[in-house]
Amino acid sequence: MMALSCAEARDLASDLLDGELSPELERAVEHVTGCPTCPALYRALLAVHRELERLRHEEEPGEGGAT
Repeated sequence: MMALSCAEARDLASDLLDGELSPELERAVEHVTGCPTCPALYRALLAVHRELERLRHEEEPGEGGAT
């Protein structure tokens, strides 16, 4: 298995959330969930990602918005 440093894993965390990594890199980046210092950052990124997805889906039905 590929080993990444905390900094390398954090740099790729956004790509992980966007589904843009190979399966091997996904496993390596998941390091953040078991590291003593990375989980808080990962949870924050996940919360932001979920909120952006929610907002994106909220805008889809009307897509025109108010003028």
